[in-house]
Amino acid sequence: MFGGKGLRGRRQLMMVVAVCLILALAPGCRISAAQIYIPLGYGLTGLCVALLMSPTPAAAVVGFIAGGLLGAAVYNNSLKHQIEGPSGTGPADVNE
Repeated sequence: MFGGKGLRGRRQLMMVVAVCLILALAPGCRISAAQIYIPLGYGLTGLCVALLMSPTPAAAVVGFIAGGLLGAAVYNNSLKHQIEGPSGTGPADVNE
């Protein structure tokens, strides 16, 4: 009914709406460079290790995802509090 151009126009409209939503919601997000670069670094390391073990595209994807998840866990569990500083809501640290 619409042909190829109608479907392509719908995709472009959906992309424009998605980009507008991201731009509208982005100012409400507190984000630091460490939130991106630490998981990205772990992900690239996992990618390299996986490619050394088995040089296939599937291994690359699995290595990158596993490394990224590990990096996010490292950031969330140990580095987040050191980077953001004390919030005063948790228990006091003995070393402070």
